[in-house]
Amino acid sequence: MNIFVFGSGNVAWSLVPALQKAGHNVVGVYGRTASNVRELCNHFSVMPVLELDKITPYADVYFIVTADNGIISAASTLKTNHIVLHTSGTTDINVLKRFFKKCGVIYPVQTFSKSVQVDFSKVPLLIEYSDEITAQKINMLATSLSSDVREMSSAQRRILHLSAVFACNFANHMVSVSKMLMAKEDVDFALLEPLIHETVRKALENDPILCQSGPAVRNDTRILNYHLEMLNQYPILKKIYSYVSESISEFSKSYPVGVSGIIPKNKENEGIF
Repeated sequence: MNIFVFGSGNVAWSLVPALQKAGHNVVGVYGRTASNVRELCNHFSVMPVLELDKITPYADVYFIVTADNGIISAASTLKTNHIVLHTSGTTDINVLKRFFKKCGVIYPVQTFSKSVQVDFSKVPLLIEYSDEITAQKINMLATSLSSDVREMSSAQRRILHLSAVFACNFANHMVSVSKMLMAKEDVDFALLEPLIHETVRKALENDPILCQSGPAVRNDTRILNYHLEMLNQYPILKKIYSYVSESISEFSKSYPVGVSGIIPKNKENEGIF
């Protein structure tokens, strides 16, 4: 397929080479920042497009890979009867239906950064489409990129994206906080690496609810209060520690863990979390 990419950010830096590797022809890339577009296009030998009226009308598919708040603006500038896709986890497909008869979503469930090219063949791709004919082409495109392609509605995709923020963005922020605290006292962050790896491994290979540990789940108020006191100079982190500890504690009440495993919540404790 001939594919045009609208956007030159983190997703584009992995999507463009993935499309090329799958045998597609990336006919151009447009972005708001000319220097970013040139850098990406020079890296992957793609035609940079720096003016909206120069966007090719001959592509089979147009990928909008901008930030969520730029999708409507991008869609309103594209004039085509061909398929237009976005890659957002939270933006409804109806945003594109306002502008195009043939449209859809290919949402890669992964975190992206410019410096690291993601192997799309291992990334779950969630698809949604405007009609059955378009669905066939979107599915064909998606399966050329990944072996894990699934249909998912906009509503389901939104809750998945929310969950991903907790599992990825918030988790990464917690690691960032840990690194900052240790750096303040000149403690080697590498000491935490085995712990972080084991935490992720256990959560993925088991039910993470059963793997919860720490002073909050034990209701160790002495340690909790001591940690809060240590965070007096970091008011925001103190709030985070307090709120997350409370959440862990309430979660453990809703899902008490016994010797034989997890005891599902019942009507009496439903809604605690």
